[in-house]
Amino acid sequence: MTDQPRAVESSPDAIIVDRGYRKYEGLRTGPRGTMLAIVKDGFRRVTGLRRKARRKVLPWFLIILALTTMVILVGIHWATSNTPADLANLPKNGEYFDIISVIALLFSALAIPELLVPDRSQGTLNVYFSRPLTVDRYLAAKALAIVTVLMTFYLVPQFLFHLGLAAVSNEGFLSYLGGNLDVLWKVPTVALVYVAVHGAVASTIAAFLPRVGAAAGVFLGSMLIFNLIAAFFQGATDFPGARYASLFAFEQHPRVVRDWIFGIDTVDYLPTRAGFEPGVSLAMAALLVLIAAIAVRWQYRRSV
Repeated sequence: MTDQPRAVESSPDAIIVDRGYRKYEGLRTGPRGTMLAIVKDGFRRVTGLRRKARRKVLPWFLIILALTTMVILVGIHWATSNTPADLANLPKNGEYFDIISVIALLFSALAIPELLVPDRSQGTLNVYFSRPLTVDRYLAAKALAIVTVLMTFYLVPQFLFHLGLAAVSNEGFLSYLGGNLDVLWKVPTVALVYVAVHGAVASTIAAFLPRVGAAAGVFLGSMLIFNLIAAFFQGATDFPGARYASLFAFEQHPRVVRDWIFGIDTVDYLPTRAGFEPGVSLAMAALLVLIAAIAVRWQYRRSV
């Protein structure tokens, strides 16, 4: 007995329309476009844009706090503008780094793990690398996102502060700006050193930890602990190599460079106390970036 083939019922409503082949007519951005998309996504992710309200609270609190400190300092300068003796002792752009860098340290602890950890912990790296995107290009895009976010955090309050000082200056707005053109290169240079040190340490930690909160906590704790270790070895021991322990005070190297570039003397920092020139602190910042680049690249190539 053989099975008889059954007729396939067709729906009278089904319509096949041949529209022909259509090629993609949009802009072909290639790997560069993918990298730019990663940078844009990183900026939105850190600032909480297009995300739930609770994701916006902490980053925008820190952003508003940074701007608030700037407004307060400008107000103090305005209130004391008629007393030159008091005005000379007020913080300007160089000293303002002592305030903004503390807030930026907290912002770095929030931003950098948020940029690096989720893609790895949620298993989306393979999705990225299924595109024409290599590990090196992916990490370069993430590094660019980190630098863009943190430099923006430093530069916007600093330059608004500079404009505020010009507005309340007895010299006049344009005269003050013309007489302080060096701020246009000093502020970005010092900000870049801060970003290099904080970004290198935070990126290295975030590359090896699976949770954003853990990476943020370890980063903040390590910056404090390394300072304490450096201070302990420098003050409690007498062996000849003790001075080199001051180089582990990572958080103080940008401050040493800041004092050097702005020509100010704020605090006797550990590297300076140990006899190291500001150039050594600048070299330490570059070394931390190199170590971070090697460690993060190794970790991501191993994870793929």
